[in-house]
Amino acid sequence: MVEPIDIDVDDQRELAIDLYGLKRTDEARTFYYDETNNHRLLYLREDGFNVPDPRPFVLGGVAHPGSERPIELEVLRRWMGIQPRAPELKFERVAHGDFLTMLGSKRLDIFLNWLSDEGYLVHFIALDPVYYSYVDIIDSMPAADPLGLGDRLLLKNDLYRVLRRNLGATQDILRRNSYPAIAHGDVRGFLNGLIDLVENADDLLPHFHLMMLKGVLQSGRSLSSLIFLDDVAGQITKDFSDIFIHRLCLFKASRHILDTEEKIRALLEQYRFIGSGRQLDLYRFVDSKVEPGVQLSDVVVGLLGATLTWLRDLAIDEIPAINRDLTPAQNGNRLALASLIERSIAVSDAFVQKAVSLDDMRRLEIFLDR
Repeated sequence: MVEPIDIDVDDQRELAIDLYGLKRTDEARTFYYDETNNHRLLYLREDGFNVPDPRPFVLGGVAHPGSERPIELEVLRRWMGIQPRAPELKFERVAHGDFLTMLGSKRLDIFLNWLSDEGYLVHFIALDPVYYSYVDIIDSMPAADPLGLGDRLLLKNDLYRVLRRNLGATQDILRRNSYPAIAHGDVRGFLNGLIDLVENADDLLPHFHLMMLKGVLQSGRSLSSLIFLDDVAGQITKDFSDIFIHRLCLFKASRHILDTEEKIRALLEQYRFIGSGRQLDLYRFVDSKVEPGVQLSDVVVGLLGATLTWLRDLAIDEIPAINRDLTPAQNGNRLALASLIERSIAVSDAFVQKAVSLDDMRRLEIFLDR
């Protein structure tokens, strides 16, 4: 039997706390989780990604102060008109159809207002797997070493704009250079391919941004390897276990209730979480059919995943007009979601984390603007 690997939770969490200035992560709370758009293994094939349209991964749900407590959903289900024979509350029973149709759902209105009235908080981490797989290119460049977090995020956003616009050309460059295993390939050739795409993006980026991005990429052409990239050719993401581990460590004083997912369970069982020299009991897996907190979380992450996927394909400057044209029901649910997120961030800014581009962050901010 393989001995579990020890993880020092303080080492894991302090980097994020210091880097982003996260507050109030040490209070005892109970977090319930579900996930959506977990593509797990994402890799490059000859015809592109094995998942043609990788959507944003969302891990999150609801939370409340203190230890676990009974959660009663009978009244909520009755108000929403969900039949008693339905085994559990799920997002697909609350809202369905295209995004704007979902946004106008009466059941969604009842659900969001019930969460607010009952004092629940929402928490989530959202990750764009394609963006997440590209950002280490910037961090591997020598010219990026002296830059602060803000400048790095701008460079990553600009690179993502360029690579996302023409996914076919991007995937061809990645595939030809065995990305992300550039250590075993031609770093100069790989970066020259990216630079060619950047030089053809003068209609996409301000000139200064274009030249800055080009210069940063040029600074890496003499490298023999790119230190922050993995060594498995064609593998973009293997799994999201590091995201689960991050959240468990970040809120080390809390109890984490996760929907049973055998692959995630097996991954987490490879580790022991250690704090102050002792093993911590941070989480447990449950069957969602008998855990109402996980059922609530299914609806929350389903709504967030649908929102982020819909926003991703919109031009930033068209979102205000879309907001103005929403029906009263749609706008009410938009504002209710915004209020829940704002209230949760006010408790701790660590409740909401996003590994997505600055453009996609801005899209969400504008959509939820009250």
